[in-house]
Formats: sequence, C-alpha cells, structure tokens
Amino acid sequence: MKLVSQGAQYAISAIIAISKHPDDVISASELSRSLNCPAAYLSQILAKLKAPGILGSQRGLNGGVFLARPLKDISVYDVIAAIDGEVFFSSCFMGIDGCGHIEPCPFHNFWSVKRGEIQQWLKSTSFADADKVMSQAWFNERLSFTNGAVF
Repeated sequence: MKLVSQGAQYAISAIIAISKHPDDVISASELSRSLNCPAAYLSQILAKLKAPGILGSQRGLNGGVFLARPLKDISVYDVIAAIDGEVFFSSCFMGIDGCGHIEPCPFHNFWSVKRGEIQQWLKSTSFADADKVMSQAWFNERLSFTNGAVF
C-alpha cells in the first residue's frame, strides 16, 4: 500500500538523488533516467518544487536543477505538499465526498487523529534525517545515475 502519489514518490526520489550531488546542477533528463520516469513528467514535478524554494534551476546548455536549501531545511511534508497539495491531509480515508464532522464516515474520527500524527511526523522529518539512515547500497541500487556520469 502506498500513501503518496506517484508524483510525490518521484519528487522524494529526485530530492534524494540530487542531494548526492550537492554542488552540481542536474538535468531533468539525467534524473529521469535515474528514476526510470518520463522526462516530461519529471520536469513538471521539478517545476512544482521550485515555487516553494525547494529546488532552484539554471537555464542553458549545462542547465538543470539543484537544491535551493540545505537538506535539514527540507521536510518530507514540504515535498508532498508541493506536489499533491493538502488533499492527503484533508480527505476522507474512504474517499467519501462530504465526509466531515456533520456526516462522518465510520473511520472519520480515527483517521482525523492518525492523519494529524502522520502530518506532524512528515513535517518533523527532514531529508537530512532520511540521509542519515539511508545506506549507500540502497541508494546505488535504486537512485544512482544509470549512465555513470560524474558530476
């Protein structure tokens, strides 16, 4: 079971991959190969990360994206909210339109509490925290750049 959208998953993976090259500008096409994601789709995702100041970009022949702030200042919540908005944190567990305090579904009260706990955890978890527990082997297997390019 996956709690985040495909777009948010790509965004989180992109931040992790970019973080391994902190002094470099990385092209969307290079990232798309690494993430096994269509380049046009990834470009749209990366653009959504520029507005809240998570990524910066550089145009031109050697253009691409880079982290606009330190990993410790980027929470997992920041990235999910930039891609998907607040829908995860305000929607019904069952996806029932109109579910709320007036006409709650059977899971409304439980999910409201758990959703808040998840939201708080995502806000308090930075990519620096994730980097501390992520092994290099895990990164190499899932997110390393596939063409062997050295930046």
